[in-house]
Amino acid sequence: MSLSSNSERFLTAFTTIESDMNRRIKSDRYISYSELVRRVSTQDKAYNKYRRYLEEFGDLRNAIVHERIDGEVIAEPHLKIVEEIEQIASVLTQPERVKDYFLKKVNTVTEDTTLVDALTILESSKYSKIPVYDKQNHFKGLLTTDAITHFLVKNISAANCAFPQVTISQILAVDIKDRNVSFISVNTTLVGVIAEFEHHLALGRRLQEIIITQDGALNQKPLGIITISDLPLIYEKINRNLII
Repeated sequence: MSLSSNSERFLTAFTTIESDMNRRIKSDRYISYSELVRRVSTQDKAYNKYRRYLEEFGDLRNAIVHERIDGEVIAEPHLKIVEEIEQIASVLTQPERVKDYFLKKVNTVTEDTTLVDALTILESSKYSKIPVYDKQNHFKGLLTTDAITHFLVKNISAANCAFPQVTISQILAVDIKDRNVSFISVNTTLVGVIAEFEHHLALGRRLQEIIITQDGALNQKPLGIITISDLPLIYEKINRNLII
């Protein structure tokens, strides 16, 4: 007895996800679907974001395949569920990545850059923050306009304070706020970016920006920057009016 259209579509999308998880795990022995979900969710932020849905899809798959009366499927998925699993299959197995949208020249300063020069860069770039690196391309911190303001207010009355000679290292030294920055690789998915912001939010920490490097390493050349203001664009790219 052939399956109905909704069941066929559901099982096709389900198999796409299951096959992708098997490909990622690369095990030479059988691994149950629930164990696949658990393992891949610990490795991939996008899978972890959808873990609850994937677990529920596993239960529905079992009902479609194993629970029948006189050969007829008794757990026929609703169209909304079918559309959800198809979208999730697309997001997880054919994801859009940050390298497709956010790679660009990144303005940086060094610890020895003067405040005057840094302000010129900030003004021309129209950004309110800029990454700081040393000469060996090691990330040293994030220079923000409010950190600059804090430094100026703190030192405005100092008789020996010559602002033209102030360096970025002096400003960072007295910046009391935690400037949370995360690093991701060029192959990070857009869903992974959302998960990164959500992870920091769950910890009660506001992520200032995400810096893109080739492998997501701290001390690699910055290839792009994502801030919270980019989230509407990211949601637009991955949202198909379903569950994201």
